[in-house]
Amino acid sequence: MQIVVIDQLGDHLLQPQEDTLFLVLLDQQAKQGQLKVDLTFVKPSVSCHLIFIGRLAKDSSWQLESNMKHLVDHTSCMTDVYLSQADRSRVDYFGQIHIGAKAFATKSFLMEQSLSLGQSIFNRSRPILEIFNNKVKASHSASSSRLNETDLFYLMSRGLNRSEAEKLLEEAFFNKILDTIKSAPAKKMIQEYLAC
Repeated sequence: MQIVVIDQLGDHLLQPQEDTLFLVLLDQQAKQGQLKVDLTFVKPSVSCHLIFIGRLAKDSSWQLESNMKHLVDHTSCMTDVYLSQADRSRVDYFGQIHIGAKAFATKSFLMEQSLSLGQSIFNRSRPILEIFNNKVKASHSASSSRLNETDLFYLMSRGLNRSEAEKLLEEAFFNKILDTIKSAPAKKMIQEYLAC
């Protein structure tokens, strides 16, 4: 499986020809950004994994979009969006899966998860399915959560200060996606990004 890193803002129109892991690492220092990834499957039996990873800075604003267009048979795509948000950060995510009438035996899944690390955070997620073939598997989900005060209290009772405890729980949040990645180079890129 090849790895493609998407690190430029703007629109990315892609037609994968082989199994590919697309990795989007959002700029941690940026105050605003807009990024759109369109994957159009025109070759049968291609499998992709699209991963957005972002640690959104305080007072930052992001518009993110992913569109999966399955036009041929036996394609698959997993889209994972993992974001942590600092004070007053905003994210508007639109994720669409389109499965055409000729795209039988397609599998496409979308999951967006956001972790709130501060106050006055805005997160809007709009996952959409358009399915025109009944011999497919597809689903979407979105969730937003805050750090658990009980977990923070436990870690602080073991000698960590609040900032260290929050950092450890944020790391555990991102480990959920890291644990699903089999590619060592991709895993290393994400770990280096999160270490900054």
